[in-house]
Parts: sequence; C-alpha cells; structure tokens
Amino acid sequence: ANLFGAAGLMYFAVNLAGSFVFSFLLDLVYNVTGSYLFGSSQNNYYVLNILVYLTSFLASFGTYALLLKMPLRVALPLRPVDGVNTLLSIPATFCFAVVGSMITSILASLISITGFEPVNPEMPIPQTVAGYLLYFFLLVILPPVIEEIAFRGVLMQSLRRYGDGFAMLVSAIMFGLFHLNLIQGPYAFLLGLWMGYLVLRTGSLRITMVLHGCINLSAGILTIVMDGADEQTLMLINAIYIMFWLSVGAICLVTLLVRNRAAGLALHPARTWLSGGQKLGTYFGSPVILLLLAVIAFFMLQNFRRIGW
Repeated sequence: ANLFGAAGLMYFAVNLAGSFVFSFLLDLVYNVTGSYLFGSSQNNYYVLNILVYLTSFLASFGTYALLLKMPLRVALPLRPVDGVNTLLSIPATFCFAVVGSMITSILASLISITGFEPVNPEMPIPQTVAGYLLYFFLLVILPPVIEEIAFRGVLMQSLRRYGDGFAMLVSAIMFGLFHLNLIQGPYAFLLGLWMGYLVLRTGSLRITMVLHGCINLSAGILTIVMDGADEQTLMLINAIYIMFWLSVGAICLVTLLVRNRAAGLALHPARTWLSGGQKLGTYFGSPVILLLLAVIAFFMLQNFRRIGW
C-alpha cells in the first residue's frame, strides 16, 4: 500500500513537472520560430497531453512494478481470449457504462443541493484532420492500453495474493479516483469492477483493452456529433442511447454468463487470515495512501463549480 501510495504521489509530481517542462519547450519553439511545432496551438495541446500522460503513467506504475520486482508476464497478463466472449462483452460493458452514467447523474443532482456541481474537464473538439488523429489517439488508443496495464495489470495483479475480490475492488477504487472528478469517478469505478472481473476470469488484458477502447471511442464520437445540438436533440439521442444499450447489453451479459457458467464464475479466495474489511482498512489506512488520497481530494475539489457560473 505504501509503495503504491508513493507511486501515486510520483504520478502527480511527474504530471505537474511534465506539464511545465513540455509546455515551456513547445512555447519556446513557438517564440523562436514564430510557428507551432505541430502545426497549430490545438495540435500542440494534444501532443502536450500525450507526452504528459505517457510520462506520468510510465514513471509511476513502472517504478511500482520494479520495486515489487514483478515479472513482466505477471504485470501484463495477455492470454488469448475467446472471440465470442469478447463480442458479447462489448454490449455488456456499454450496459454497465449506462448504469454508471445514471448513478453519476443521481449523485450530481444530490450534490447540486449544496449550490455546487461536479464538472468534467473536456478536451477541445478538433478542427483539422491532424487534430482528429491526435484527439482519437489520446482518447481511444492511449488510455485503453496504458490504463489497463496500470490498473488491471500492475496494480491488480500485485494484490492478488490477498484475494482476487480484494485486488479487483482496490484497483477499481483507484481507477475511479484517478479520474479526479465525480462525473467520471463513479462511472469508472463500476466499469473498473466489471473489467477487473473479466481480466481475472480470462487471464488477459486484451479483452479490457478492446472494451475500454470501444467505450472511449463512443464517448468521443458522441461528443463531436452532439456539439452545438439543441437541448431537445441531446435528450432524444441520450434516451435512445440509454434504452438501446440497457436492453441489448443486458441480453448479452446474461448470454455471456450462461455461456461460461460451466467454467465457474467465482474468483479465487484470499490466502490470508484477514477479513475483507481488515484488508481494506489496512490498505487505505496506510500513511502514504492517506497522503495520496488527500492529494486526489485536492484535485477533485478543483472540478466543482458554483451553479450558474
């Protein structure tokens, strides 16, 4: 726990330092040459985020894995995955995503009573072909690969000695918290549980990389398509989206579970005398994790705004 807490703090330190250094270098090129290194200010913005994202995750989770001396095959389980199971898992994952979005909406409504509302910082919509390529690379390629390796790979696999259920829960909690806002947090937590379960059942990150990519691709396309749409159109598209994925996803989820019931659906139990509550208390009560949680809370509070502002 303390090792991961230190890795998490490193993530934020590298993120802040990387943002400053890479921004300085890109601005320096512009000031010297009079032109943007990647063609436009928006392209520079995307490239900056890509560099900071990669540096932060690789430095922090890479250090965590090295300190634990995790073999690569353990940190990155990549067994072949059944194609039919993968196809059935896509609608099922969208079903979980819709449920997560509904929970987020309810939570946001409750928070609004205080006069504040959670917000989700969004990337600007691209204006050029190069911008679209960078936008979707940053949204659809990097997170499904890097975040699955980080949370369902390095973090979750390191905790399996204490039970698969515990490992899955902690990785999902951290996955939700690292989104740093209450719009994506509950949604990411629920998806983290589901995708963690799939990795534990299949022994492979391949399936969740695909699912993560599908979810992010859908979000990116919807953001672009609905940009500038009136409220009535937005409500109609949202209602169709919800009803479709809830119904189709539920059918595919049941089919997936029935299809694999012969292999058993339970997770491996813990090899420790500690109860589930004791393990969670020990993990999240460790000094460096508490410090990490305080830092996460600080950044989360930045993603609130007063209603009407």
